Amino acid sequence: MTSRPTLALVILTLIWGLTFPMTKAALEDVTPLQFLALRFCLASAILLPIALWKRREFFSGDWRRVWAWGVGIGALLLLGYALQAIGMKFTTASRSGFFTGLLTIFAPLLAAMIGSSRAGWATWAGIPVAMTGVWLLADPSTGGMNLGDWLTVGCAAVFALQMVALEVGSAKLGGIAAAAGGLWLAQVLVGGAGSLGAALIEGESWNVSRTALIGIAYNGIFGSILAVWLQTRFQPLVPAAHASLVFTLEPVFAAVFAWMILGDLWTARGLAGAALIVAAMGFSSLGMMGRREG
Repeated sequence: MTSRPTLALVILTLIWGLTFPMTKAALEDVTPLQFLALRFCLASAILLPIALWKRREFFSGDWRRVWAWGVGIGALLLLGYALQAIGMKFTTASRSGFFTGLLTIFAPLLAAMIGSSRAGWATWAGIPVAMTGVWLLADPSTGGMNLGDWLTVGCAAVFALQMVALEVGSAKLGGIAAAAGGLWLAQVLVGGAGSLGAALIEGESWNVSRTALIGIAYNGIFGSILAVWLQTRFQPLVPAAHASLVFTLEPVFAAVFAWMILGDLWTARGLAGAALIVAAMGFSSLGMMGRREG
């Protein structure tokens, strides 16, 4: 386990963290599907010419098999972002960050279900802790979990499946070094085509404000190009449990940026719930690291 892939994943969580307030601000002026279409189409317009210029890096080896995996992983990526963006219309950026962070609990469980790795006792022990955190964060006295919260929990499950599929796919394709380019491009193009088609079917008028353009530009360049590349290139080099541990930083960054940019406020109950969720993520991931390294 080297420090370079771990550092890359830390940078990835930082990028992801800032996407939450940027997305929340943009969704004041465009629909979730329009936002996704514009961010992924921008990413596709930038990445596709690069891929055609450096064809060897994107279409080398058994590229058809690579692309088959890439399309499937990209479909999961798009579904996760769609659930997250729609959910963010009904919840805060901070809460969205913490509920999305539940992927670090779901990923080891999904990996165990499909047999790619086994979940240890720490993972199971972390689940009730995380659920207690969710209950505190939801605060039943204010109406409990809203639609946006539930959609975001769904997005966490989908992102966890995408995370496991990326790890399994890279292994089956003979290592990430040969497959990274194709997987990267396929995910971005699937995101662009799928979200644009859905936005056109939606049929809403397009009124893109300056604020929305800033959010779209950040999410398109950093959230859809750089972040997808960092995850595709470096996550398979890091044991899933260790990657999950690093990803616990995402909701922390999301909460900090949401407070700085949007002025999201936290109650003592909400902070306690968020702390329990992060503790459960870290405890679960550390337990799995012990199993793998022991």
